[in-house]
Amino acid sequence: MMKLNRLLADWPPGAVATQAWLHQHGVGSSLARKYQQSGWLERVGHGAWQRCGDRVDWLGAVFALQQEAPLRYWPGGQTALDLLGYGHYLALGGEAVSLCAAPGVTLPTWFAQHDWGTPIHFHPVNLFAELETSTWQGFKPAHRDFEVQISCPERAVLELIHTSDDESLFSSVADLFTGLATLSPKRLQKLLEACRSVRVKRVFLLLARHAGHTWYQRLDLARVDIGSGKRQLIPGGRLDKQFLITVPESFADAS
Repeated sequence: MMKLNRLLADWPPGAVATQAWLHQHGVGSSLARKYQQSGWLERVGHGAWQRCGDRVDWLGAVFALQQEAPLRYWPGGQTALDLLGYGHYLALGGEAVSLCAAPGVTLPTWFAQHDWGTPIHFHPVNLFAELETSTWQGFKPAHRDFEVQISCPERAVLELIHTSDDESLFSSVADLFTGLATLSPKRLQKLLEACRSVRVKRVFLLLARHAGHTWYQRLDLARVDIGSGKRQLIPGGRLDKQFLITVPESFADAS
């Protein structure tokens, strides 16, 4: 009973626990099954558990995914922006969740096969060269005693561009830029220099110029490699002479 009490004391309500995490707390698979039979644990899926009677959501599952080091899974893109108050909705009640992951990483079966009550869009991304951990930040869900790491807003907006289709870039994504007045130009500079995608960098800089926030003027564009050659994003659009992409006429700088 003492081992169980210590386990429950370390286990935040609302969080999923993997079998690996239980092992670290002295609870092997056979003991976990005994706790299940005694009504203390419930199985979420193969190799994952929740407290009996607890209500876990996708954030509680992400907490479990992030117990491994280094960080391999994180809410990013639109979801991170929503959680940080920059988006149009809070991605907790039915809207799709954007879950990013390191290149080559797959979701464990217990996560992929469980119904989290909201669609999960999984994006293994290789968008950046190696960056320090400052491009993620902690987020504590309301009424929960655990924290998950999510993309900082500067990283999240680049991830959003990366995972968005060309047409939505100049509607919903462009609309989002109007509320991004407080982004850090220092952090953006590091991210843009580390970003591997020419498309993402060109689109971000064009939308940032269009939004007209003061941080855009503080970026050193000469240090951002936007590649060469023209690229068409919108058929029948107009070529932006600065960033060499074909976009809706209202976004293009033809000078």
